Amino acid sequence: MQDWENLGRCMVRDRKRKRMTQTELATAAGLTKRSIGNYESGRPPASAPEIPAGYFAVGATLGWPEDGVERALAGGDPAPAQEPAQAAALGRELAGDSALALYPAVTAFARACAREGAPAILRDAFEEAAEALLQSTSGRVQPASYGLAAYRPHARAEGDVGVPDDDAERIRRRLEAYEAGQG
Repeated sequence: MQDWENLGRCMVRDRKRKRMTQTELATAAGLTKRSIGNYESGRPPASAPEIPAGYFAVGATLGWPEDGVERALAGGDPAPAQEPAQAAALGRELAGDSALALYPAVTAFARACAREGAPAILRDAFEEAAEALLQSTSGRVQPASYGLAAYRPHARAEGDVGVPDDDAERIRRRLEAYEAGQG
């Protein structure tokens, strides 16, 4: 059975990751905006189970491998998983970094998830858990002040939509905790 809804969700997700509008994707794939809307809705095309060529054009535009459309229709992710060699190389690259040096990547990851639709409460819980873990590593690390710096109110104006709307409140709470010696 073909999972057209999954294919539509994957198209929406990857279009947004590329920061493209439906119109931009349609133009790049040689289709109409209406076609993109139909594809993203997850409704099976009239030709189903045959897959119209436009789906493959969208997949190629989104950078999917040749079998990406079929993968999505099978209920999977159209993009290939990271190759084991790539994952191992990344692990070796990061192996010498200190926990404090890696911490900015945690906030960048959390913001990226928020940009892609993750709930703010999960983003906040993730960042708080990462900070608690960092604090537990060494008395030399002062992550509370470092974590506070990660929440820059002007970042949203710079286009980082992953920055929480509640920055002012979070900063106020951090400062109070820091002044009370809990930071």
